[in-house]
Amino acid sequence: MFLEFTFAVLLSLALALGLNRVLMAVAPRLGLMDQPGARRIHAKAIPRVGGIAIWLSFLLVIAGGLAAGLLKGTGNLSWSWLSAFAAGSAVLMVAGFFDDRGGLSPWVKLGAHVLAPTVFFLLHPIQIGLFPVGWPCACDYVVFVVWVVVLINAFNLIDGLDGLCGGLAAVSSIALAAMALANGRPDSALLLLVMGGAIVGFLKYNLNPARIFLGDAGSMLIGFFLATAATDAVGRKAVVGVILLPIAVAGVPLLDVLLAIWRRGTRRLIQQMRGEKIEGGIFSADQHHLHHRLLDDGGSQHKVALVLQGISILLATLAFLPMLFGERMAALSLVGFLIVALMGVRHLARVEIEHTGSVIHMAIKLPGHRRRVAAVLFFYDLLVLAGAGAAAAIIETNRLTHGDTNLDHLVRFVVVFVILGSIALWVLKVHQRLWVRATMRDLLSLQFWLLAAALATFTLFTLIYVSLEWSALRLTLMSYVFACAGVCLPRVALDLLREFGMEARLRQLKPASDGDYGPVVVLGAGDLGTLLLNHLKSSAHDAYPGLRILGFIDEMQLLHGRRLRSLRILGGLDLVPELVRTQGLKGIVLAINEPNKKLLDQLAALADQFDLKIYRWKAGMEEM
Repeated sequence: MFLEFTFAVLLSLALALGLNRVLMAVAPRLGLMDQPGARRIHAKAIPRVGGIAIWLSFLLVIAGGLAAGLLKGTGNLSWSWLSAFAAGSAVLMVAGFFDDRGGLSPWVKLGAHVLAPTVFFLLHPIQIGLFPVGWPCACDYVVFVVWVVVLINAFNLIDGLDGLCGGLAAVSSIALAAMALANGRPDSALLLLVMGGAIVGFLKYNLNPARIFLGDAGSMLIGFFLATAATDAVGRKAVVGVILLPIAVAGVPLLDVLLAIWRRGTRRLIQQMRGEKIEGGIFSADQHHLHHRLLDDGGSQHKVALVLQGISILLATLAFLPMLFGERMAALSLVGFLIVALMGVRHLARVEIEHTGSVIHMAIKLPGHRRRVAAVLFFYDLLVLAGAGAAAAIIETNRLTHGDTNLDHLVRFVVVFVILGSIALWVLKVHQRLWVRATMRDLLSLQFWLLAAALATFTLFTLIYVSLEWSALRLTLMSYVFACAGVCLPRVALDLLREFGMEARLRQLKPASDGDYGPVVVLGAGDLGTLLLNHLKSSAHDAYPGLRILGFIDEMQLLHGRRLRSLRILGGLDLVPELVRTQGLKGIVLAINEPNKKLLDQLAALADQFDLKIYRWKAGMEEM
């Protein structure tokens, strides 16, 4: 089997190397050249025929091996699977050919995306494994089509950087092949490795600086192949496999798709709320994809591709752990995904966070929305209180060691907790407070009154059911913790969104344009410096174009090395020459109430010496 695998992969690699060179020569005659443009990174026309070379290499190796008897026709490695794949992928190749030549409308492309898996399914039905035995195959068909369409678009959207889409596809193919071998599916593993060999042959000419591109035909082909080959490769491992398979196959491209939908959806809402003309929909192109952001942050094409491929490997590893070692590894995977998600939201989703914060802020301010928001929050709080009590009761039912375990008692506890919790929120006037400007005192008051409601519930419950004192105490503590988290979440969500948005905006590394503020430092890590950060958090994202705060400087040495919010206190004024040389410092924001003459003279000298701009940030009250 090893020799069979090696020969097939090497042959696919060699064919891809040769076909890519041939197609690069004939691409101009076919009209398959990617011309430079506003949304393009390259500066000269480049052939868009890599997908055709990959497609032909894969089909020739598998068909030739089956015809010559070198490959054993078992499982997916059969004429049945190959004919279905060839027919379905041919639909995409034809659509991709015309799209690469002159462009197709999004709806025509979507029709091709649906037709391709339909053809495949009719010739080679697939059982997804989501539904019980006896359910109609139409259910499997619908899920399969959605799965294929999502993956096709995911890889199509991520294809915007030299070596990126091909590299991610190679990572997915190799990872899935290893998974297939671990599950005893050498047929699926061989298909994946042959495709991986063809993609590696293409990458020889696609790495930066690229001499050939996949084209839409190629990116759609990759998504289609991985979607059709992945299910059998990992086996049908019930819920764990169904949930984790998309992450393993296309974690980074799917993340890019989710961010695109989030970003474009919130952008449309903002335009609608402002009464502006709605420009662009969910399918409209933009320059905020993951690779664009990393490029804007100062990365080269090569480094950005390596970073995203590294993230893809990490996600695939985390997803495969429960599949290989059982559900006992699910907790480790979950923790890993949460860490990656938090890091990703903080560093990669700044545009989406800013748009979401703007939508929420505008929705609250719109006329007539105040009462509706209060009503929504009122019913939300009721659901949270009921959910907190119910969750505590569900957990507690497995821990009752004495006393009456009648569920009626737990239901009564939940009802009492909801009633007293609602009264506490009413006393606090929680639905009349301006939570978009919430302070620590507001949040502490909210927690105090919820604690009072929980203790009152505990008192009533233990007076009636004396034998359930410890159970009631555990129920009280769990209900209080769950209720605090749920009730506080929407009240702090907008402030958190603003905080993340400001932090991401002030750390952006995109080169400053003419008229932009550029990199600056804030002189003064005191109250005025904090006030400045609060102001930036509440201001529109384009209020200070190009502003990037490197950190604070302060003459008090005890503060050096510490942090104010997320920004570091770098040192004193003597650090300015180094910041100019290493960070391209363009200005200093003075955030001190009453600067003395000596300090102002120092700033003037630094401004003259290093061509810096000096800004003054202050707050005060003036009589009109």
